[in-house]
Amino acid sequence: MHTQKKDRDLAKTKRVTVRLTEAQYEVLETDAQRSGRSLAGYIRSALLGKTPAVKYEIVYNSPKILKIFSDLGHISGNLNQIARHLNQGDAFTRELKQEVSGCISQILHIRDNVQEMVGEYRGHSETHSDS
Repeated sequence: MHTQKKDRDLAKTKRVTVRLTEAQYEVLETDAQRSGRSLAGYIRSALLGKTPAVKYEIVYNSPKILKIFSDLGHISGNLNQIARHLNQGDAFTRELKQEVSGCISQILHIRDNVQEMVGEYRGHSETHSDS
């Protein structure tokens, strides 16, 4: 398949050079990556007055939080299997009811762990009560 050439009016033929410190360049490069654009495209948008959208991502390195996400993944897999079983018209057996109850119990346990961690993060201790 033949690729079309750019129209001469749309071709980028002019070059602008700017000197930056290492720190300034790293900030610029990070913002370009977060906006999902190339460095040149990000700078071009900024210069032309089109403020590029920068997306910030919060990353957790806590083993506790990573364990919670892992557990939630396992539970969601179990729930998907149960839903598939029921959608096929199979009966809701005692074993299935126990498995659903187990999943719900695990979810509630994870919720309690997350609430405890959020309280620690916000500076509250477990002994505080809202009463």
